Amino acid sequence: NEKHSIYEDSQAVMKIVEIGRNMITACERNVLFPKDDLMWNRAVTAGNKLTTLGTTWGIKSVSDLTKEEGLAVQEFIANKDKYI
Repeated sequence: NEKHSIYEDSQAVMKIVEIGRNMITACERNVLFPKDDLMWNRAVTAGNKLTTLGTTWGIKSVSDLTKEEGLAVQEFIANKDKYI
């Protein structure tokens, strides 16, 4: 039973989905990229995409994010204590 990618591991998927939800919440609270509309939009989009990981219609891997969306995720993860 060979694993092909991270999304087959439900625990890893749930962690990533949780990051997506937390990113969306941080954007709704206007604490993630509050003065940068472009990055704020990218963060919301990335958060939404992350919440679809592991679903039949969603992204198949975090590498499906655009470079800019990936940067938004990296910023959130690096400083999540100040956003959550």
